[in-house]
Amino acid sequence: MNTKATGRFRRGVETIEVAIALPLMIIIIFSGLEYGWAVIRSVQLDYAARAGARAASLSDATVADVESRVNDALQKIGIQSSTGVVTPADLTAVPAGTMIKVEVEVPYADVRLVGLGALMPIPATIRGHASMVREPEE
Repeated sequence: MNTKATGRFRRGVETIEVAIALPLMIIIIFSGLEYGWAVIRSVQLDYAARAGARAASLSDATVADVESRVNDALQKIGIQSSTGVVTPADLTAVPAGTMIKVEVEVPYADVRLVGLGALMPIPATIRGHASMVREPEE
């Protein structure tokens, strides 16, 4: 067998292997980055919800105070729009010792990294949650 022909054949096979494997490897790498980004954004939403829950736990807090604190925290991390829910809805009538829950939700399309959501099972929205007990009046 001609070694010169075998060498050319081997180079051709290697080129085909790279042409098949490289796109697959790139998709796997970017998918991992996208999942990591989703986790980071989820942790950041938990941070914003925790900041809102801290504000809500004060005895003189209002829902406007909580929303302001959540929006400030989201602005710092570059998230412009979100939906938030404070439970109970009327903080002025909440007695000390009551659990107050703050939830923050953002569509993933607004905070995505690469945009591989169509190829991967990433949730349509990501959420952050935090709860704190209402403090007594001083």
